[in-house]
Amino acid sequence: MKRIAYIIILFSMSSCSNGIKNLYGTWNVKSNHYKATYLILNENDSVKAKVLYYNDGTSIYKESEHKSYYVFENLKPKGALYVDAISGATIKDTNKNSSIRIIHKDTIEVTTYIMHRPLKETWKRINK
Repeated sequence: MKRIAYIIILFSMSSCSNGIKNLYGTWNVKSNHYKATYLILNENDSVKAKVLYYNDGTSIYKESEHKSYYVFENLKPKGALYVDAISGATIKDTNKNSSIRIIHKDTIEVTTYIMHRPLKETWKRINK
């Protein structure tokens, strides 16, 4: 019985880590309000989404070697979602964590909150 429990635990741990690896890569935001490109990576044992490019018509940001900005800094699996345990963007209500849901291997749905209202975006993977 202990052996079966051990195998189940190992399987569930490996499936969670494989899921988060599916997030790694470069993503473009599909939005009518701004253009952005993000890189989801594992940095210092934390899964982060780094801003590579952002342009909303008034502010433009391009990644430089001097300063990096992150939209997510500590993604963790929670059921079918990946939640931002520590957000790099704003202070979050504990009941309204930003989250990522994998729609397809090249499409994710990102939910963030602005003024306590959900904002859902679609991010498409850039194939390189």
